[in-house]
Amino acid sequence: MSTNASELSLDAYSDAIRARAASIAQLDSETILTEETRLAPLASDLLLKVKPMVRKGGSGTAIQAYLLAQYEQHGWLPMMMGYKGYPAAVPVSVNNQVSAAPPTDAPFPEAALVKVELVAASAQAHVAQVWTFATPNATPQQRQLLATARSALQSGIAQVRGGERLFKVGEAIQQVLDANRSVAVREFSGYAMGQARIQKPQVLGYRGSDDDDTLMLPGQVLNVYVIAKAGTYGVRYQPPDFWSLLTQDGADGVMLSAMVVVTADGHRLLSRLLD
Repeated sequence: MSTNASELSLDAYSDAIRARAASIAQLDSETILTEETRLAPLASDLLLKVKPMVRKGGSGTAIQAYLLAQYEQHGWLPMMMGYKGYPAAVPVSVNNQVSAAPPTDAPFPEAALVKVELVAASAQAHVAQVWTFATPNATPQQRQLLATARSALQSGIAQVRGGERLFKVGEAIQQVLDANRSVAVREFSGYAMGQARIQKPQVLGYRGSDDDDTLMLPGQVLNVYVIAKAGTYGVRYQPPDFWSLLTQDGADGVMLSAMVVVTADGHRLLSRLLD
């Protein structure tokens, strides 16, 4: 099967994806958490194997083809495929594309930040992680933006603890971004995972309302996201399909995430933070 974004057939996956999501929704929380604990580091390892492909002349379709082959070996299904009509399996966004760009054959430029969104499921749980990789000749400004996002993600994760307000995660992320003159993108957020891939509560990657008293609960799995950009505030969706989120000023965007389980005395990181 061709893995070109324009040729990848939703029909080949849609029934299996719907059936898998429905099956996971019937499982108990303990079974799902055990499987998420197994899957998350495997997903991180796959993303790390993509890193050498992020170079001048590489392409999003090549990354998608590689990850789909890996999914097949693991018995995973690409759960982004068909989500709200999404036409691809692995979003690959470049530079001012902040998120959700369908992969293309267009070669990566010499200096680039490439965001790869891994979203899949085994028979017993969903797994998701996004990471941004810099090409070898990325500019100092691009590398600084990526380093800021990584620091912000670590700061947000550090706030995860049972009984604490979820608000603290986004607040900590925002503080790091502000201190490094980066702009939080508010159009997307993190989320809890379990019987559904995306479920409540939202995990904001920016400072939310002081009135939000939502607490983190032991046993919850949170997918914490940092989504940010250089330059000034403002993003837009690209016509005609309005899938890709782009910066209005053409500045670079960055996105990182990690799955974290809440514990009574803190948290346990399920994903790996990649170099």
